[in-house]
Formats: sequence, structure tokens, C-alpha cells
Amino acid sequence: MAAVALVASGCGGSDGDGDGGGEADRSIAVTATEYDFNAEAGIEIVAGETIEFEVTNVGDVTHEMQVLTGDAKTLGRTPEIAPSQSGTVTVTFDEPGVYQVICDIDDHLSRGQRAEFQVADS
Repeated sequence: MAAVALVASGCGGSDGDGDGGGEADRSIAVTATEYDFNAEAGIEIVAGETIEFEVTNVGDVTHEMQVLTGDAKTLGRTPEIAPSQSGTVTVTFDEPGVYQVICDIDDHLSRGQRAEFQVADS
């Protein structure tokens, strides 16, 4: 997702430690590697959608993925994901706006493991 612009947004969310939505409207596949996130190009998320992010670690070190609002409030996060493993986080995007995903393990964030995406108005 760092190199990919997702179109999504919202203020809905989670308790910051797990799934923040309810039942997902759909899933988006994301890969994590050193020190990047990638998702399919052309994905659009609109306010009101609940998205399950399916994160696969294709790197050589452990990663995680946190979904944050534009003001850095955590909406949800995956557990730590070992190499060749996957984890999920479900988030409801109640409001349009700019959101981001980060990996906050060790120095991953300072090394650039983040991406922004836009959630469109419904």
C-alpha cells in the first residue's frame, strides 16, 4: 500500500487492538515486506464500508499492519505476522478522508513502512 493509492476513508473503527468493524463488506489483499505495503491498484473504498484487510508477510522479518485515521487514531491492527504467514484486521470507515497504514514494529515505520489512502464520500 505504500506504493499504491487505496481509495478509502472513515472514522469508524476498533478498540485499537483487533478488528474494528463487524462483518466485512469485502476483503482487500495486502502484502507486507521490508519496508513496504502493497495492494492491488485501483481499489476504491467508500465511506460506510467495512473492509477486511488480509495481510500476507512476504518478507523475511515479522511485520504487522495498523490502520490509522488522518489524526493518527488507531482503528485496528493485525497481530504480529511472521514471515510466510497472514493476519487480518477489519475496519469500518464511517467518514471520507485520508487514512494510513503503518508497521510499528522496531524501526519499520522510520524506515518507511507506511502508506496513505483515500476513502471516498458515499
